[in-house]
Amino acid sequence: MKTSALGTFAATALLALTIPACAGPAATPVNGASPAESATATATAIPTPTPASKAFTSAGLAAIARQVRDSADRRLTVLPEADVAAALEQSKGMLSSLEVEPALCLELATSSTVPAMDGAAMAVGVSTDSSTGAVTALSLLSGLDEAALGNVTGRPAQLQQCANMTVTLAGVSLPVAITILDSVGEVGNTVAYRTETQMPDGQMQSIITAQAIQQGVVLTAVASGAESHADSVLRAGAVLDSAAALIK
Repeated sequence: MKTSALGTFAATALLALTIPACAGPAATPVNGASPAESATATATAIPTPTPASKAFTSAGLAAIARQVRDSADRRLTVLPEADVAAALEQSKGMLSSLEVEPALCLELATSSTVPAMDGAAMAVGVSTDSSTGAVTALSLLSGLDEAALGNVTGRPAQLQQCANMTVTLAGVSLPVAITILDSVGEVGNTVAYRTETQMPDGQMQSIITAQAIQQGVVLTAVASGAESHADSVLRAGAVLDSAAALIK
């Protein structure tokens, strides 16, 4: 990753940020998904929203993200649109060599096709704790159709079916476990889960992902690198709640 603002957390965070908004159920029963799916975002041609939704441009979403506060009351750093697009393009390249076992999980993991995201607006904000290295990321997506929004609320069943799997990327196989969480933040109907990946050096990387829909805008918070599970949950919930309160 050449985009220094994203750091080593970038690929995982951006992929996790776009998972539930893009992926839909496969034609055959699936076991769920790994935190490795891609999306694309543009600032033009926002689709006509549903009556309950409000359309935002990428610039409008970025303005909201700049006002979001993390759990330590710090404002997020909003990434330039070009940097986000470059990172997403890289994630698509990663997916081309992705292998997932059970094999049925791969269909869901790669079902976030670019056409499904055409015309959607996106903004990404990041907060880094300099003392611990913990990172919290937030994405805002506007302009998704009803089918894509429905995939967000229907995500838990898919994740349950794929609670344990092996993801192989660039010849490296990583065991991945997904656990659905009961509550992250205070936004209604939030879908939240913990992804634990055993790295080649034996260390366990844990990521908390929380997602909700506010007036048709998909909010996704991702927290990683905290000293405890409770801290990651707190940080993800804080940015999700803060963003939801700003979407009016």
